[in-house]
Amino acid sequence: MHIKATYEKKVRHQLQELKEEISELKNKAAQVETNLQLEYYTLIDELQVKLEIADQKFHLLTQAGEDDWEEFKTEFEQVWNSMRELIKSINSP
Repeated sequence: MHIKATYEKKVRHQLQELKEEISELKNKAAQVETNLQLEYYTLIDELQVKLEIADQKFHLLTQAGEDDWEEFKTEFEQVWNSMRELIKSINSP
C-alpha cells in the first residue's frame, strides 16, 4: 500500500472517531447545567461545521492525483488541528 492510500485509511478512521466524539459531547451537553448547555451546543455546532469542511477536504484529497495530494493533505491537517483544539476547549473544565 502506498503512502496516499495509507494516509486515506488513517484519515477515514480519524473522521469516524471524531463523529463518535461529537455524539458523546452532545450527550455530555444534555447533562450539564442549563447555563453551560448553550456554550456546549455553540461549540458543538462550530465543530460540526469544521467536520463538514474536513470531509470536503478529505474528499478532494481522495480525488487528487499522486502529484497533488500533498497540498490537500496540508489543507486537511489544518482543519483537523483546528477541530482537535476546539475539542480540547470543550473538554477542559
